[in-house]
Amino acid sequence: MALTMRSSQVVSRTSSSTKCGRSRLMVACQAYKESRAPLPQQLAAGLMAVTSAAALALTVAPLDAAAVSGGGGLSEGLAGKDLSGKDMRKFKLTKANLRQTNLSGANLEGVSLFGSLSEGASFKGANLRNADLESGNYEDADFSDAVLEGAFVNNAQFVRVNIKGSDWTDVVLRKDVQKALCAIADGVNPTTGVATRESLLCP
Repeated sequence: MALTMRSSQVVSRTSSSTKCGRSRLMVACQAYKESRAPLPQQLAAGLMAVTSAAALALTVAPLDAAAVSGGGGLSEGLAGKDLSGKDMRKFKLTKANLRQTNLSGANLEGVSLFGSLSEGASFKGANLRNADLESGNYEDADFSDAVLEGAFVNNAQFVRVNIKGSDWTDVVLRKDVQKALCAIADGVNPTTGVATRESLLCP
């Protein structure tokens, strides 16, 4: 009986001290070691796994899934980018940095560009129907052939803009802004067939 117990103890000790380097015992050994680890170490290991998974999820998340809202962050990366012809209707561009951004031919219908910094941006031929351009800076921007029907432009800055062939139907303008735009208005919009001066109600 005593001899049998010693043999059992020897076998048990041998099993517990087996090196994890042997491939066929690696998984079992690792599981044994983790089960023997103190509770704080087990909690730390679990936290590390969760953190790694979260970091991976953030890394692979597509850019489109995050609204490009203003105040820095993702919107800063849009400056100078080529977004021509893109469907931007699901994007929020409030206070976005759109300096020198190419948005020609883009669909921006109903999009908020409130307070955006759009100096030198190109909206050539873009669909800006019912878009919110209020309080934005559009200095040196190109709105040629764009459709701005029903857009909101209160307090927007239109300095040295190109509006040839653009359609401003139903856009409410201050008298001074209307006068300034009428002074440079020219052409007919290729999409709607409306003359720019007519859409601005120029005298």
